[in-house]
Amino acid sequence: MRIGRTAALLLATMPIASPAAAHIKWFEPFDLSAPPKSIDAVLSPTFITFFLISVALVYLFFMVDRIALRRGVMQALDQRLKVFDGLSVLIMRGAAGLFFASAWAMAVFGGIRFYLAPELGADEGWVPWFQLALALCALSRWTTPLLGAGILLLYALALHHYGVFHLIDYLIFPAIAYFFMATASTSSGWKKSGFVTLFAATGVNFLWLSIEKFAYPEWTYPLLAKHPGILMGIDPETYMVLAGFVEFVIIFTLLGAASVATRLIAFGFQTLLVLGIFEFGLVDAIGHLMINAILFVLIVRGPTDARYILVLSTKSPQMEAYFMTGLYYLAFVNAFILYYGLHALLSG
Repeated sequence: MRIGRTAALLLATMPIASPAAAHIKWFEPFDLSAPPKSIDAVLSPTFITFFLISVALVYLFFMVDRIALRRGVMQALDQRLKVFDGLSVLIMRGAAGLFFASAWAMAVFGGIRFYLAPELGADEGWVPWFQLALALCALSRWTTPLLGAGILLLYALALHHYGVFHLIDYLIFPAIAYFFMATASTSSGWKKSGFVTLFAATGVNFLWLSIEKFAYPEWTYPLLAKHPGILMGIDPETYMVLAGFVEFVIIFTLLGAASVATRLIAFGFQTLLVLGIFEFGLVDAIGHLMINAILFVLIVRGPTDARYILVLSTKSPQMEAYFMTGLYYLAFVNAFILYYGLHALLSG
């Protein structure tokens, strides 16, 4: 019951992160060459208040999560579902096929040509046909390594045109490419590394994007003006601070949870992304297709055993919660350092 209440609390706050479902660069103008909001401006009383609340929530969540793990809440079902590697690869292949077929159709019938995301416009006329070939590669397990290699090629082209800092937003695609190449192997070790890379990169990707909400909140204000219902009566400045914290906490708990809570959080986050489609349309549906597929795999198959390196089985749940809260603090601070540091280094 306690884990259910905690999960319900997280799911109840998810609508605050609705701009994440839109991926603001797909809908509104942005300028990565402009300096991000200064740190002293970010560290407002509102920011500090939300940070302290987030620390308390993280501590409570991980104490409940570790208690649930030790009591074996739904553990038998959780373990039985972990064998669905083949189904998970099939889900990812199906999603990739639909994604690249949709990208081809948008280019041929809609005149919208992009590499891997709607704002990464492609000038080369052959790109849509290459994407169609990748969609066909997804039909067979024998050609999935080619699918992975093709994704890496598109990512490299986007990297050349848009720069390293911009493409950090899409670390998920090299991870997907590695997943397809690794899971094509007969080695269980390679297969496991594919799932570990896929889940970890997805989490890191969203942690990075959550910092963007603090650094460039002004990019989202026009979108909020067009969709005022998202605000739920909160002023835009406070809303963006809260959205950044909600997203960061959700993803951090998703990465660190060791009990069945992982599946519950993944389900809630996927629900948010799916509901965003009704608000933001076809571009949002196609843009988030692969992320939704990854979250669905996480729900169906569950996380890998790699996350148990964060479980301190000889310590009390309270000590484990302290440990995870310390990691949350380190992750939050380092995410800021990396975002601002890499912006200064890579964006001049």
